[in-house]
Amino acid sequence: MRFRFRAVILAALMGFPWSAFAADVAMDADRMLLVNGERTFIMGLYENPAEDAVLEDVAHAGFNLVRSSDDTASLDRLHRHRLYAWINTGGLMQLGPDSIARETQLEEMVARCGAHPALAIWEGPDEGLWMCAVNALSSEGTLKEKTTLFNKNASALRDGLLAGYEKIKELDPHHPVWLNHAAGNSVRLLEGFGRAADIVGADIYPLMPYPTHPMDISRIGLGWVGVTTSRMQESAPGKPVWMVLQGMSWGYLSGELFAIKEEPAQWPTLEESRFMAYDAVARGARGILYWGTHVLEKDSECWKGILTVVRELADNQSLLTAPDSPVAPTIDAWVMGVFPLSLNDNILSLPVLGKTLNGETWWIIVNEYFFPVTYTLNGLDTLEGVVYTDSGSGNEASVRKGALTFSIPRLGIHILRPASH
Repeated sequence: MRFRFRAVILAALMGFPWSAFAADVAMDADRMLLVNGERTFIMGLYENPAEDAVLEDVAHAGFNLVRSSDDTASLDRLHRHRLYAWINTGGLMQLGPDSIARETQLEEMVARCGAHPALAIWEGPDEGLWMCAVNALSSEGTLKEKTTLFNKNASALRDGLLAGYEKIKELDPHHPVWLNHAAGNSVRLLEGFGRAADIVGADIYPLMPYPTHPMDISRIGLGWVGVTTSRMQESAPGKPVWMVLQGMSWGYLSGELFAIKEEPAQWPTLEESRFMAYDAVARGARGILYWGTHVLEKDSECWKGILTVVRELADNQSLLTAPDSPVAPTIDAWVMGVFPLSLNDNILSLPVLGKTLNGETWWIIVNEYFFPVTYTLNGLDTLEGVVYTDSGSGNEASVRKGALTFSIPRLGIHILRPASH
């Protein structure tokens, strides 16, 4: 009888829809996202394709997070495609003494979606601080009056978002809150907003819409993806940074910032999308997301390139989610192998990220400059004699006298693996 009772209980448990439980999402000590206990590097997409075939392509490529509306049908659809969701709370997250109606709507949203197994992240209003500046500059008055208005609105937004963040955490402690900013905000102002989020980030779309003349500098800003990543990390120490990358052409967006020309607009190439992704990674980003792909034809080279980059990152999840290496090298660099290059993380540089995978040290190095560089990693005494191979070129070098030297092309990416791989 006792055995039969146990068998009935076991059968019931096996048939229970465990997937109906909410995802448990948290942060590991090193800022890596934990989804149901699994370390996860985020690859997200703002576009939520209407066609199931396209959404399946998104999942197959390795995306793991897609923006969703706040209804269970949308969440169900993403769950069927093995994708997690984030929901933007918009202005509902800005709470204060006169926001009873917004607070009620926020509570209803969390109650409606918080327990859904597809939900991973809540997001606050997008580019809120930047919009304070835009609204102040477009207002009537003197520059002093505009500045006063900006400071007033920015302070009110900061305090309101902090109240909203605390409310969300009270209602739903199992899902982090993310705030995305524009790339142009000051670190000082961003610091206050970092307290109203578990994850911070910025969007940056540096590829200009058309080549410039007489000298083409339309791609000179690609390395600022990495610079902005470092600035966001500085604004919120100890919190993960997710970077929103360019999935469109400025020349397609109806002249919002640039005049539309008759010549074809420039879209990120596969190489440029790959560079921007790894630039964020090398600067310490724990996730990347793409905005603007809603304007892309799904047979376009730009879309295919983004899918290829995400597939590569997904195939390297074990490396991306590996703990950062305790080995912290110094780096020397030369132009043409002769002229010393002064490196500074606040401007274009040569970021280096070490990873400890299966007890071995790997390196991810990105050259943010528009010229080739020879670099030496110093202080690798514990790795003496280890032979490293660049995954892209196949070039090899070994650590000698605690130093490792390679040459890297302009806007190049090195993934240096130890010889046993």
